[in-house]
Amino acid sequence: MLEGEIIKYYRKKAGLTQEQLGIDICTATHVSRIERGETSYSAEMIELFSKRLHIDIEKEISVIQNIEKKLHKWHTSIILERIKEVEKIKKELDSISYISASNYGTFYQLLLARYYILHKDTEKAYSILLCIQKDAPPLSSYESNLLHHVTGLYYLSQYNRLENENRQKALEELKNVNIEQYGNLEYYYHLGLAYHWTQSKVMAYFYAEKAFRHFKETNNYARAILAESLMLVQLEGSTQLDFEDIVGKYENLIDDSEVLGLLDKKGMILHNLGFLYFKRQDYKSAHTFYEKAVKAGDKQSFPFLNRLYNYLDNAEEGKLLTTKSLLKHANEGLALSKKATNDLYKILFTLLIFRISNDFDEYYHYIEETALPFFRSHHHVTHANKYGKLLYNYFVEMKHYEKAVETGDMFINVP
Repeated sequence: MLEGEIIKYYRKKAGLTQEQLGIDICTATHVSRIERGETSYSAEMIELFSKRLHIDIEKEISVIQNIEKKLHKWHTSIILERIKEVEKIKKELDSISYISASNYGTFYQLLLARYYILHKDTEKAYSILLCIQKDAPPLSSYESNLLHHVTGLYYLSQYNRLENENRQKALEELKNVNIEQYGNLEYYYHLGLAYHWTQSKVMAYFYAEKAFRHFKETNNYARAILAESLMLVQLEGSTQLDFEDIVGKYENLIDDSEVLGLLDKKGMILHNLGFLYFKRQDYKSAHTFYEKAVKAGDKQSFPFLNRLYNYLDNAEEGKLLTTKSLLKHANEGLALSKKATNDLYKILFTLLIFRISNDFDEYYHYIEETALPFFRSHHHVTHANKYGKLLYNYFVEMKHYEKAVETGDMFINVP
């Protein structure tokens, strides 16, 4: 019963024992049973408890009855990324002092973790998730599914640690969600994203399309753009659409993002289109879109480091910028990586600087001593394969056959 829950919270807050609260009212045993909702009690008794605790019991009951509705509204606002509404509701929830001690405490903590993920504060989110997994009371089916969803989101949000291990953990958590019990169809997008990161193109497309339909039906156009972009990435290199059709769809998404004022999403799509041209070795076309993506980026974010690196990597491959300009921007990227303590991009920009400077002795030494061990230990499979093969070819060319064999043993396919 709500009265018992409220009495228990404010008794503990006042530092009173059950015996102290019950003086001249009832026994400590009776107080305990009231707090646990195991016995009936008179309105007069609750009124006496309320006076002793200096609370308005009717007001407190009204607040608690409104918590669940407010929490679901907060969740919807987070899903829709309506930041002003998200912050407004959070402020209202923060004013409910006993929310974490209520029956909705776990639900609130799960949404708080998701709130921190939205704001890229993954450390706070992870701390909350650990506490829930360790100390939370038995979860409802909805809370259990929400826990899997938010934990999966946490692993997907590890932008600066996109090791294969985190990608697999994200997929494992998200696959544990029972969508029939959970009901939040937004989850399909994150499941599609997890399949994308684990290179399961068919499954990624399947769930991205389900998410796209859901977002369109609920008029969530910003998320629909993301889902369609994820679908397009899976089609690259397939025979389902020709190259010009895919480019046309990307350009439509860029226009839609512009109209809706979604500049961050526009930057992401520009970058994806640049990467599409890069893979075809059309460096000039890639350069155009990469440059726009970099200009649209926030220098303090991980996506900016990714965009800047790909922009410069493409420009160096296609000889599209002067050595002076390339070095200037590469050193900027290195400085930003150090500031963000992002070891992956510190290494990638350092390699790029050696390449631009034609300092190939240092380049291959750095691959051998620093880059390749890091890529392998952190499960950056794509980078490990790329630079491992480069190092193998270098050792063969230099007639360091023993080292070449040692390096080649790391890979299944050696050119």
